[in-house]
Amino acid sequence: MIPSPYTPGEAPPVLVGRHEQVERARADLALMATYGRFRGRVQVDVGSRGVGKTSLLKAVRDAAAEAGAVVAWVTARGDESLVASLGHAITRGLDGIGVDVGPRSRLRDRVQSLSLELGAVGASAGVELDVASSDDAGTGAASSAFADLVSAAALAARERGSAGLVLLVDEIQAAPRSDLRTFAYAWQELQQATPEPPAVVFAAGLPNTPDVLTAAVTFSERFAFRHLRRLAASDAVEVLEGPARAVGVTWSPALRDAVVALADGYPYFLQLYGDAVWQAGRPDDGSELDAVLLDDARDRVATELDTMFRARWSVASPGERRLLVAMAELTGEAADAAATTAAATSSGPEAPEQPVRRAAIAERLGVTSNDLSEPRRSLLDKGLVEAAERGRLRFTVPGFAAFVRRESGG
Repeated sequence: MIPSPYTPGEAPPVLVGRHEQVERARADLALMATYGRFRGRVQVDVGSRGVGKTSLLKAVRDAAAEAGAVVAWVTARGDESLVASLGHAITRGLDGIGVDVGPRSRLRDRVQSLSLELGAVGASAGVELDVASSDDAGTGAASSAFADLVSAAALAARERGSAGLVLLVDEIQAAPRSDLRTFAYAWQELQQATPEPPAVVFAAGLPNTPDVLTAAVTFSERFAFRHLRRLAASDAVEVLEGPARAVGVTWSPALRDAVVALADGYPYFLQLYGDAVWQAGRPDDGSELDAVLLDDARDRVATELDTMFRARWSVASPGERRLLVAMAELTGEAADAAATTAAATSSGPEAPEQPVRRAAIAERLGVTSNDLSEPRRSLLDKGLVEAAERGRLRFTVPGFAAFVRRESGG
């Protein structure tokens, strides 16, 4: 058997459907590399889990490396200082291109200054920073210290022949709010810096990221939010066919279309089903994956989906579960009315689920729309639902509505 070319839970070999986002990032990188420009707006791609945010960020990382930039990657966490973690990543990146970050270097002075302002300890050892979150982060002194470090690092990288400094922040919504303030104010200060530091930031976060950042700082216009949607059908087809084609295997149109419908444009499910079909078919070079594999693939996926859905259900409070049940019932009724396929009641993901009007949810629960504000916000923060369009909600993961109906006895 040819090894499966599908990578559920990992970055795919080829990123499909995000060409526009990658090209915009390349344009910013080109400005930095060619003219030494500082990019004052922080680019933030937002979307639910499984839509490919981290994969997109990795593609940007690769583009930055191709442009010759020093890259500092951080995954934000609530129990660690984002600013200190970035400081650590920056010094490691500079060390990688031979910039002196030793005890007597000018970069070390800036690391020490930032460490002191964040209340870190032990910063004199190597290039380590204490990454415990500090309530003092976000002060003017901490912001200035971080801005000073970024500026010095970017200019040092440029002097060494690099294109500049690229900061990548995944899961930015998870960072302590004080660190988000420090980071945002530092980036604002850098817009006035002389000389202009060649630096740019790209970030990714859950759908609630704009609200989190707006709550942390008032000037949210400094952040350019771009929403990652599910993939179009043509892109979903390429996600399935492209990797198989590269190793001499084809998909039958019937099987391909069935999996595209099941996945409903959700990148993680496309990889999951693609891998399950591959394991069921065990193809050789020149083989065709046929529709007879579908039931086996669905059985392989069912257990994993059930585990995923139960984990999501377990984090919802009783009040949030009532809202989820109402949404699931309305979603099911809409599917029945539209005469969707039998997949809507199967153990796998449903065929395309339509967004549900908030007013309809309130009516089903016998409350006002305003009464839904708190549980709605909490479910958005937990990544269980998303605002599909004005006044409407949708489950972030295809198939969760069917699970909720089964779990609640609906």
